[in-house]
Amino acid sequence: MPTYYFHIKHVDGVIPDPDGEYFPDLDAAREEASEALRELVGRAILSHRAELPQAIEIWDAHGHLVAEVHIDAAIPQIARRNPD
Repeated sequence: MPTYYFHIKHVDGVIPDPDGEYFPDLDAAREEASEALRELVGRAILSHRAELPQAIEIWDAHGHLVAEVHIDAAIPQIARRNPD
């Protein structure tokens, strides 16, 4: 199984994931990243933090960015409130 790394993207920088996790494929990693982002946003809101994580970058074991899950995709209610 491939290893994917979830780097947490904030407005002012990225927090790297040094360990990574095994997933059967990129779709499974993307689904897990979406769930992880929802949890991170929820914790930030409950902690009254001013900054919310904006996305999770998904990197493969070769150091390539293969996908990115944005907050508006992970939490559709945010996208509906902030139309472009």
